[in-house]
Amino acid sequence: MTDVKGPVTAAGRVRRSKAYFSVRSIIDFFNSLSIHVKASAASVLLLLCLLGLGANAYLTSTRSAAELRVLTNELTPKQRAFSQVSNEVFATHLKIFRYVSWESNGVSDKLLKPLFGEINSDLESLSARISALAERPDLSSEERTTMQQLLPKWAICKSHAKDTIDVGQNGSALAAPMATMMLGQTDDSFEAVNADLQKLSLAVTAAVNDLSNQLYFEAARTKNVIILVAVAALLISTLVAFVVGRSIVKPIEAVTDVMQRLSSGEVDVAIGQRDRRDEIGRMVGAIEVFRKNIIDKQAMEQTLTAELTRSVEEMRALAEVGRIVNSTLDLEAVLSTIVNKATQLSATEAGAVYVFSEDAGEHQLHTTYGMNDLLIGAIKGQHAEISKAIALAIEQGQPLQTTDLRADPPSVVRDIMLQAGFLARLIVPLLAADRVVGALVVRRQAPGEFPKNTIALLQTFAAQSVLAIQNARLFSEIEEKGRQLETASQHKSQFLANMSHELRTPLNAIIGYSEILQEDVADLGEAGMAADLKKIESSGRHLLGLINDVLDLSKIEAGKMDVYLEDVGIVPLLEEVRSLIGPMVEKNNNAVEFRLAESLGVMRTDRTKLKQSLLNLLSNSSKFTQNGKLTVAADRIQGGGRPMVRFAVSDTGIGMTEEQLGRLFQAFGQADASTTKKYGGTGLGLAITRNFCRLLGGDVTVASKPGEGSTFTITLADDPDPQVQEAHVQEGAPTLPARDSPTTDGAPTVLVVDDDPAARDLLIANLKGAGYRLVQASNGNEALSLARTMRPDAITLDVMMPKTDGWQVLSALKADADLRDIPVIVVTMLSDRGIGLSLGAADVLTKPVDRARLTALIHGLVRRDGPVLIVEDDAAARDVVRQIVGKMGLSAEEVSDGRQALAWLGGHRRPALILLDLMMPEMDGFEVLDALSVHVEWRDIPVVVLTAKQLTSAERERLKEQAQAIIAKGSGSRFDIVAAVGAAMRRRLVRGASASSA
Repeated sequence: MTDVKGPVTAAGRVRRSKAYFSVRSIIDFFNSLSIHVKASAASVLLLLCLLGLGANAYLTSTRSAAELRVLTNELTPKQRAFSQVSNEVFATHLKIFRYVSWESNGVSDKLLKPLFGEINSDLESLSARISALAERPDLSSEERTTMQQLLPKWAICKSHAKDTIDVGQNGSALAAPMATMMLGQTDDSFEAVNADLQKLSLAVTAAVNDLSNQLYFEAARTKNVIILVAVAALLISTLVAFVVGRSIVKPIEAVTDVMQRLSSGEVDVAIGQRDRRDEIGRMVGAIEVFRKNIIDKQAMEQTLTAELTRSVEEMRALAEVGRIVNSTLDLEAVLSTIVNKATQLSATEAGAVYVFSEDAGEHQLHTTYGMNDLLIGAIKGQHAEISKAIALAIEQGQPLQTTDLRADPPSVVRDIMLQAGFLARLIVPLLAADRVVGALVVRRQAPGEFPKNTIALLQTFAAQSVLAIQNARLFSEIEEKGRQLETASQHKSQFLANMSHELRTPLNAIIGYSEILQEDVADLGEAGMAADLKKIESSGRHLLGLINDVLDLSKIEAGKMDVYLEDVGIVPLLEEVRSLIGPMVEKNNNAVEFRLAESLGVMRTDRTKLKQSLLNLLSNSSKFTQNGKLTVAADRIQGGGRPMVRFAVSDTGIGMTEEQLGRLFQAFGQADASTTKKYGGTGLGLAITRNFCRLLGGDVTVASKPGEGSTFTITLADDPDPQVQEAHVQEGAPTLPARDSPTTDGAPTVLVVDDDPAARDLLIANLKGAGYRLVQASNGNEALSLARTMRPDAITLDVMMPKTDGWQVLSALKADADLRDIPVIVVTMLSDRGIGLSLGAADVLTKPVDRARLTALIHGLVRRDGPVLIVEDDAAARDVVRQIVGKMGLSAEEVSDGRQALAWLGGHRRPALILLDLMMPEMDGFEVLDALSVHVEWRDIPVVVLTAKQLTSAERERLKEQAQAIIAKGSGSRFDIVAAVGAAMRRRLVRGASASSA
């Protein structure tokens, strides 16, 4: 038994092994096929199943239709016809029997005669029906033979029937018995006819039943075929799905999983299916290449990121050091920053700056970083040793590095540093063009060479250290020389400073408060007091004008008058001059006419000085003209091969002689003493005008005749050459855009900075009632502190303040990334508009400040630009809101749901405000608010919610955090919408905060 069983079992295993390898080879062959071939094969199998099922259904339906046609159109009508004739024969037979019975029982003729006529009619009708039935074309041969045999039977039956009922009509006593006797023969003939008809009817019925049974059988057979084909199709589909899923879908899912993991940043993934030769195999090969590229790219990005981070840190450090070197002369602060940054960026633990002392003839320790007091005290007296090392570096002309101090000869400094744990040192000499300044030294606890980029960086820090030390020395020398020069110019400087501050400060308050009081008394109806206050204001402005003229002339003579070049629209400037000179012209009953050439366009010049010059000329002409006419003409000409702009101011006034013209442009001089006594004035306006024109690359000339009037002509270069001017010319700096920032009460915050309490009170009085929140600062340091903590929407800044002046505050604001976008309005008694704008001021106003201009300027800086976006699915509601917004003077855009709103935001500039409905299809208002909150550029757009929804407490609390206001539809009036839109349009945003949070 054992010998037999062993070989059988081994043979079975061999057969199973062969079967396994056969199946495996088939699977491998199938996997090697392309996906297109696999899909085509699966489609063909399914198509064959569908074609077989369709063919069977077609043949079965065709055959069934033919049989149903026979059943419906032939057998059933024929069966109905035989049955009807049989029933009528039987009914007629019954009527004959009733007739004979009635006659035998002596029923009256009144009843018998109608029945007699009815029987005769039925017999004739039956004759016609039987004849027609015998002639039917659908009769079979057997049925037709039977019907031909039936016709003579019916004729006999009809004859017996007529004889039977006719006997009853003769009226004799024997009629009834005879009719009864004849009835038997009639019954036999009727039964014979009826039997044939029943036979035919049953035969047709049997045929109908046979055909119906056949149709049922064929339907059952078709059902079974359909079930079998459907089961076969299901099995084939399952097999195809299994094969395709195993061969295509699962590999694709595996590849998709690998791609998702790769896209998420995971590169250490195993990619299977590499041995396949179809499309999936090629795709796997491409993914493997892609994975390797990602690995290489990540490695490269990490390297570049590290290098870029280091470079950015170095650039920031260098920029910070450069800013400190250029902004302060505090040598200790500068060198401390330099050694701090140098030590950190060079990956060392300690650093120091040694400064060469010419008196001691050695390098002395000046500034340290990363060294404790004990270590500093230990090496502070060892200057000779470090000086030798620095001298060696200077002799070699390059930085000197010691990679391992343990290899150096023993010395005091070496032993101290080794004890402190420092093993490597780098000395970078500080060399000026003509002298040795000192050395920058860094120390590291790990031995080894310093990288080349570190050495290059420290050389840059060394150059900045040299600059800082030289600046400090130069400042010290200049400071000494300045003290010597200060005595010589003390009287003039003291005079100008005292006149500037002591006269203009109270004048500023007098003029400002007189304006405020004029408005107050006008409201009270005190016209007399208003006139007196107007005189005070006029006198103050006149005195201020005198002071301004003297200061301007002094600056011009000292060569300190700055020229600020900018693009100036000529026509708008002249319109501004027209509005300013109007009251003075009307005072002397004069008329003014402007004659402007075509295409005057824009010229590049100092706007303030040009406007002041034109106002000086028009003021002068108006003063010496009574009941006359002033004419202003402007055109473009060519002068000296360059474009020029010419302004001519003519009057019909008193005119001047040649002698008067000769001293006209002298300072503090007029035509003669009589004009000074009659018309007033200081004689500075024309002198200042000529100096301004010459600073701007042009000049002013005059032509006049006594009694006929005068013509002053200003000719200026369009874009003057700064090198030709003696003054310091500054290019215009772009006005910084207003920065959005929050306030606690929803109103824009204005920070008023001035050391003079009266000046602060005056500015606050000017801004009261304009809807601003006003905060005060009395000095520069306080202003910077408040600006950092409160982030105001705008700042008014005085220039002349003790300790930290306005220019320093402005420079500090613009150097701070979090504060540089806050618009700053410089308010000063000095006409330094060019300096203010070049430092980043939004505008420069000269004290006393024009109230209307100040409020208009601040309003322009804090207003919100952009349309109002209306998000509402109801067209009628959108139209109503759009009209309300339009009446407020605001532009509006409309969308009908949340998705359209987000799409609109993605393709347009930011709106000033969003009016949002909550209940909308597809995406409701809550989803829109969520989308806005996660988008950095949209999260700070004000939103006003318009809703008809009954809000729950949770929803209302949620909306309070995301919306500016909530207005209920129906109960909220248009005034509510107007108020909410107005408040939101005035509220500033927090771009800085948004950027930091992002």
